[in-house]
Amino acid sequence: MNKEQFKKNQPIVYRVLSNALKHNRLAHAYLFTGAKGKIKQDTAILFAQSLICSHVDEDGFACQECDSCLRIQKEESYDYKYIHGNIERIKKKDIVDLQDFFSTTSQEVGNKRIYILDGFDQATKDASNSLLKFLEEPSKDIYAILIANDKNNILPTIQSRCQIVTFRPDSVLEVKEQLKQIVDEECAQMLAMNGYSYTEVLELKEKEEFDKVREFAEAYSSHWDSFEEIGIMQMDRMVPKSNYMEKQWIRLWIQWMLYLIRQKNLDVSTYTKIQKILVESLDVLKIPVDTAMLMDQIYNRIRKVVSQ
Repeated sequence: MNKEQFKKNQPIVYRVLSNALKHNRLAHAYLFTGAKGKIKQDTAILFAQSLICSHVDEDGFACQECDSCLRIQKEESYDYKYIHGNIERIKKKDIVDLQDFFSTTSQEVGNKRIYILDGFDQATKDASNSLLKFLEEPSKDIYAILIANDKNNILPTIQSRCQIVTFRPDSVLEVKEQLKQIVDEECAQMLAMNGYSYTEVLELKEKEEFDKVREFAEAYSSHWDSFEEIGIMQMDRMVPKSNYMEKQWIRLWIQWMLYLIRQKNLDVSTYTKIQKILVESLDVLKIPVDTAMLMDQIYNRIRKVVSQ
């Protein structure tokens, strides 16, 4: 993470966390909320590193280069757990496994153990209740970092046990201007509207799927009433068991589709029905799902709408 950029873009968050680290005034649990994008995740990792790093800077933040920091970055530390609830909803089993993990691991560095729960605003009710019990009797050596786009989806009793750190959202225009440095204007607009950060796009852009997903969405949206086009999508483009069936690429494809239908001259009824299909599919991606089956359902549902 670029700490200078972090300090510039999130000065309040930077100051709050810096003061906590420098003066050892640490809460046992933090809730990072607010701005969409990768900034909360990057900050959570930096904060976790800062709790165990022996080479912190003058503001208390980790060097990000020592062995301890790299083990956190690579999720290889025995005293650190990152649960990616932004990919699959966090369930009760995840919290139970987390408790078991910390009950059986020995402390590696600095007598501190840390866990990050990403996307906790989408966690199941049972997971929330299980975490609440975990937080009610905090160990002085265990630190929790919850990440949420919408804190209102988190139990008030959990919020009350966390120090809430609110990230300032960049405007769509600000993000778009940043993204125009690495992608074309239309792509920058679409990504900014969907909450992607500069750092996140920079990482995605290195993968060949990034540009291909856009091509696939553009080609499909031009011939979505055709069985032949559906066959091409299934057999030649977003092929089952290929990398394109990973949730991050399906999510990007759906986001491109939502952007593209706004550019089409569709009647209100057709536009609303297709938008509903796509938005519902984004929600389905938050739970365990057969992605190939999901895509087939999208193709067939849209074809029924546009063929009426």
